[in-house]
Amino acid sequence: MDKIKAFFENKVTKIVSWVVLALAVVSLIIGGVTAETINSGVALVAGIVAAIAMFIAFICDQVKK
Repeated sequence: MDKIKAFFENKVTKIVSWVVLALAVVSLIIGGVTAETINSGVALVAGIVAAIAMFIAFICDQVKK
C-alpha cells in the first residue's frame, strides 16, 4: 500500500497526470465542437468550465506544497 501511495505522490506522476488531463480537456474542446453545435455552445461551455476547474485544481495542488 505504501508503494502505491508513494507512486501517486511522486512529482513525475503528478506532472504526467496533469498533462494528460490538460490534453483531454483540449481535445474535448477542439474535437467536440463543430460548426453545427457551436450555435448551442453547450459543448464549448462544458469544455471551458472543465479547463478552468482543472487549472484551479492544479493551482490548489501547487499551493498545498
